[in-house]
Amino acid sequence: MSVHHDRVFAALEMREPDRVPTMDVMEEYDNIYEILGKKPTPLDFFLTNRYTSKVIDKIAPLINRSRLLDLEMDHFSHDRTEAAVKMGYDSAWVYHVPILRFSDSKTMYDIYGSGYNVVLDKKGNVGTPMYSGGLIKSPADWDTWDKSDIFGLPARCNKVYSRIQKDFGDEIFIFGAPPVGIFDTTCLTLGFPRFAIALRKEKAFLRRFIKFYEDHVCMMIEAIADAGLPGMVHGDDMAYKSGPMVSPKQMDEFYGDSYRRVTETAHRNGMKIVVHTDGNVYPLLELFAEWGFDGVHALEPTANVELSKVKELIGDRLCLLGNMDITHILVDATKEEVYEAVRGSIAAAGRDGGYIIAPTNSHPDISLDRLRWMLEAVEEYGDYPLSVWSNRSKGACHEGLEEQSGSDHRCGQRDR
Repeated sequence: MSVHHDRVFAALEMREPDRVPTMDVMEEYDNIYEILGKKPTPLDFFLTNRYTSKVIDKIAPLINRSRLLDLEMDHFSHDRTEAAVKMGYDSAWVYHVPILRFSDSKTMYDIYGSGYNVVLDKKGNVGTPMYSGGLIKSPADWDTWDKSDIFGLPARCNKVYSRIQKDFGDEIFIFGAPPVGIFDTTCLTLGFPRFAIALRKEKAFLRRFIKFYEDHVCMMIEAIADAGLPGMVHGDDMAYKSGPMVSPKQMDEFYGDSYRRVTETAHRNGMKIVVHTDGNVYPLLELFAEWGFDGVHALEPTANVELSKVKELIGDRLCLLGNMDITHILVDATKEEVYEAVRGSIAAAGRDGGYIIAPTNSHPDISLDRLRWMLEAVEEYGDYPLSVWSNRSKGACHEGLEEQSGSDHRCGQRDR
C-alpha cells in the first residue's frame, strides 16, 4: 500500500496517521480539464442554439438509446480520478453517474425517476443538473417504470471502476460511489410532498420501494468491491440546514435496517464505507455510528455544523471528513483565510486521528488555486503529532497547533 492508503486507513480506523489525509470531491468539468490540460467540447451551442436545440428535442430518444451520455460519464470518471492524482490528494470520492437521459434540450431525467433541468457552466460544459421533481406519482407508476437500466448498472460500474483502480489504485485511495442513495432516491423520485404522504399513509408501498433500493445499493457495493476499490461513499442527503428532513426516529424505523445491511455488505467485502449528507446532521450522528458507517462527510459550516462539537459528540466512533467551506473559503478567500480555515479544522478534529480534510461538496465556482492552497496548508499544519507543527519555509519555529488555532500568531513569514 502507498503512504496515501496508509493515511486514509488510519484515519478511518480512528488512528493517527503520519499526516492528516485529504480527499478530493471535485465533480465539475472546468477545474478537472484545467488540471489535465484538456479542452472539453462545449455543448452550450448545441443545447441553446434555436436550430440545433430543436434537433436535439426530436432525437433525444435516439441519443438515449445510443448511450452517448453513459460513455461520456465513463470517460469523465476516469479523468476526474487522474486529476485527483495530479493534484496530490490522498483519496478521491469518484462518483460515477451513468444514469442521465435527455427529455429534450432543456430537461433531463434519470433512470430512477427524477426530473432535472439542464445546467451549463460558465465555459459551456454540461454541469450537475438541477432537480425539478419526481416522476413516480403513484405505486402504479413505479410498478410500470422501465428498470432495465437500473438492473444493468452494477455491471457497467464494475467495468469502469476496474479500469480506474487498475490505472490509479496504487497512487490514491479510491472511494467508489453508486449514483443512488436509499433515502434521497426514494424521496426525490416521489417528490417530497408525495414522499411525505407515503411516509404516513402508504407505508407498505414505501417499505417495498426502500427494499428495492437497499437491494440495488448492496449489489452496487458488491460490484465496487469486485473492482478492487478499498472504500465507498454512500451519498444520501438527509438534512436541510435546519436539521433532518425526517425525524431520526422515522429514519431509523424506515431506513435503519437497510443502512445496517449496506454497511455490513461493505465490511464483509473488505471495504470502508462513509456516509455523505449535506445539512445540519447533529441529530443523525448517533444513527450513522449505530448503523455501522466508518465516517461521515460534509459537516457543512454553512449549516452551523461546528467541527469541534462533532468531534466531541461522535469523534471516537466516526471518522470526520470535510468541513472546508465551498461558499467562500474555496471560492474567493485570500490565501491567508484558506490557511487559517485548514489550521482551524485540523485543530478542531485532528486530535487522536479520525479526520480527513476535504471540501464539503463539489461546485463549479470552486477555485483551483484555493484547492491547491488547501493542500499546501495541510502539508504545513497536518503532521502528527499535532501538538507540534513546523513552518516549512523557515524550519525553525515550533508551536502548539491547538494553542494557536484561535489566535493571530504567525510563525515566520509565508508568501500569501
